[in-house]
Amino acid sequence: MMVATFANHYGAMFFKKTVGAGCTLRPVPRSLSSSCGTCAFFEGPMRQEYVNENLEAVYEQQQGIYVKVYENRN
Repeated sequence: MMVATFANHYGAMFFKKTVGAGCTLRPVPRSLSSSCGTCAFFEGPMRQEYVNENLEAVYEQQQGIYVKVYENRN
């Protein structure tokens, strides 16, 4: 399972629309930091077309912990 965090709610909603049916918006897990408090859980690999200016980072959930696999450096 992958988790994406965002700078604002618009970025989260745009991400969900881009990813499609396999994506759900939820509150950010306490162990992660996020500016807006909303994150997207999705299956499959991180793809370049998922990147938008409001995306902060993407984490992969591995055995109950979150490992950062992508960071947006805008």
